[in-house]
This record gives sequence, structure tokens and C-alpha cells, in this order.
Amino acid sequence: MLSGVTERYTPLTSEALTPAQKPIYEAIAAARRGAVPKPFHVLLQSPELADHAQQLGAFLRYRTGLPPRLSELAILITAKHWDAQYEWSVHESEARRAGVPEDVIRAIANGEPAALTGDDALVYELATSYYATRDVPDELFARAVATLGHKTVVELAGILGYYSMLAIVMGIYRVRP
Repeated sequence: MLSGVTERYTPLTSEALTPAQKPIYEAIAAARRGAVPKPFHVLLQSPELADHAQQLGAFLRYRTGLPPRLSELAILITAKHWDAQYEWSVHESEARRAGVPEDVIRAIANGEPAALTGDDALVYELATSYYATRDVPDELFARAVATLGHKTVVELAGILGYYSMLAIVMGIYRVRP
């Protein structure tokens, strides 16, 4: 993201909401202890998109077959791929809380290979392979399915896609951390 550029969104206040935006804004706030994260201030320009995005995001964050550590690992890899500073700023501490080791967080931040084992290595390899080549080799895909199952591999792909979408929206609207 370019420094010194103007953000292209205006934070919403409950008083300025349209009738279509208000119930979605309130639902987002209720699910997050009163807070409405910046991405939703942008997405609420299309209330229907914001509603679907928040529901999908809640599912992908909290109800997939991946433990939080692996979800946050995938999100950090996505944030780094897109140079999504807002996403990184939110999920770096989330990843740490979820158990992603500090040396792994630093390696991803620096664009260096991360030393991982087990399922962590598998998620890392799948995500970085896809972002590097726009494909996943057959052997890696077969290993992911054998280890995680088709359902969880689809959910992992969904995490990569959802956070890519947010990175693109935040980039276009120049949302800063």
C-alpha cells in the first residue's frame, strides 16, 4: 500500500446508516462486542454483500475443520501475498494468540520460508504453492485431502479466497491499519 495516500472510505456511524445498512451494521457490532471492523464500513456500501461477507467470515474464522492456529496461519500467508497491511495488522496478534510461533510469523512477514512440521507445514505449503503458481501439485493436493479431508481442504481454500477478497477491497479503498 502506498504511504501518504488518502483512504477512500468514510467510517460509518449508526446515525448515518440507511435503513438497509442499519440491521447489518448492528448484527456485525453485536457479534463483535460493539465493534464494526473497517472492512465492514467499506462493504456496507452494499448491505447485501456486507451481510453475506460477515456470515461467511464468521464461518471461516470459527467453524471450519481447521483449528484457529491453522486458520490464522493461512490468513497471514494471504495477507503477505497481497501486501494487505490492514489484514496483517489485525491477524498478526490473532495468530500469536492462536499459537503460531513467533519465528513463523516473522518468516512470513519477511517473505522467507517458515520452518514448520505436520499440519502447519501442509497448510503453509498448500497456500504458498497456490499463491506462487496459481496451482497445487497433485501430490500436495492428495496429501492435503488424505490428512485433512476434502471438507477441510475446501474450507482452507475458502479462507484463502475470503481473505483475498478482503485484501482486494481494502487495497482498492486504501484502508490502513
